Amino acid sequence: MNFIINKTKILVVTVLFLLFWGCRENNIILLGDPEEVHLSIDLQGGAFIDFRLTDQACNPFSWNLPLDEMPENNRNGAPFRGHFICLGRWGAPTAGEMTAGVPHNGQSGNQPWKLISRKGDSLLLIRSVASLDGIIIERKIDFDPDNAIFKVKDIVKSTISIGRPFNIVQHATVGAPFLSASTIIDSNAGKGFMQHLSYPDPQQYEYNWPVAIIDTSGTIVDLTRTDVSESYVSTHLFEESSGWITVSSPEKETMIGYLWKTNEYPWVNLWHDVKNKRPHAKGLEFGTTGIGRPYQDLLAVDTRFHTKNSFFYLDAMETVEKSFLCFQTKIPKDFKGVKELNWRNKDIILTEKDTALPREIIIKNKFSLH
Repeated sequence: MNFIINKTKILVVTVLFLLFWGCRENNIILLGDPEEVHLSIDLQGGAFIDFRLTDQACNPFSWNLPLDEMPENNRNGAPFRGHFICLGRWGAPTAGEMTAGVPHNGQSGNQPWKLISRKGDSLLLIRSVASLDGIIIERKIDFDPDNAIFKVKDIVKSTISIGRPFNIVQHATVGAPFLSASTIIDSNAGKGFMQHLSYPDPQQYEYNWPVAIIDTSGTIVDLTRTDVSESYVSTHLFEESSGWITVSSPEKETMIGYLWKTNEYPWVNLWHDVKNKRPHAKGLEFGTTGIGRPYQDLLAVDTRFHTKNSFFYLDAMETVEKSFLCFQTKIPKDFKGVKELNWRNKDIILTEKDTALPREIIIKNKFSLH
């Protein structure tokens, strides 16, 4: 009798699991060719979850957070995975917002998005109506499979009659097996601070990329390396008009990178997460947030870092537009990392670092950042 009951339970659980994943598969939109360069978007949360050069290549966006590790107020919606967007806030809601049902990192990343239009395998328009945050976001994705690059334009509109502090963060996160101890991070980031040392004075323990101060005793860490045993979040501003960050995996012979205007996204937050003494996640979180705390904390004292606030002001019924580029390319197994990024006409030129004869990686590009 017990065997029959257990067998029935197993059958029910299996059916429910298959139904769940069947529904999830219906939410996945694929751009490009599934056997060649392709990009997958999950409408449940609006995340980029798969970006590969071939169906056999390594997917940088493999990271995901299991439901039992999600914040309690997010467990009825989409899990955090790949590259998702934080809207309204970066991190936890206030106690009042949480009581009102607002999830961690905002409602849009936790709920279904709607497909508005699609043009072939390269152009997509999706929308999220986040009534709890008082916004509508439309996301246009323009994908070039011939060159493994895509452009995203986000149009965010306030739907309420009250202006307030606001934040938008692109929470791009890479995971294993693309991520390993040999992974190399490069960026043109400048002055920065550790999140756990930032409040109330982010300049007390400031430093310059790529050498960071990780504790109050002055211990330093190289932010370009991934074989660091401690987890951290390092936050930075930029001195140039464009910001960029790359993640190179020489062992997988692959690099992924982002490029954006710093007047739209002035900050980048590099999240290094270690589990079981191994790198588990690397977050390339560029956006409008510096210090990740509730707005009442940010307004209680002067938390500006070199004149930059950790938020921007979204006025009543205001619309803001922000864009970025994301690319992927093959690299040699002995690639040392990226020294600098330049433009040649519209093409993106990446110059190798730490070598007497630096090689160039050329990303053919038809997009602008405007």
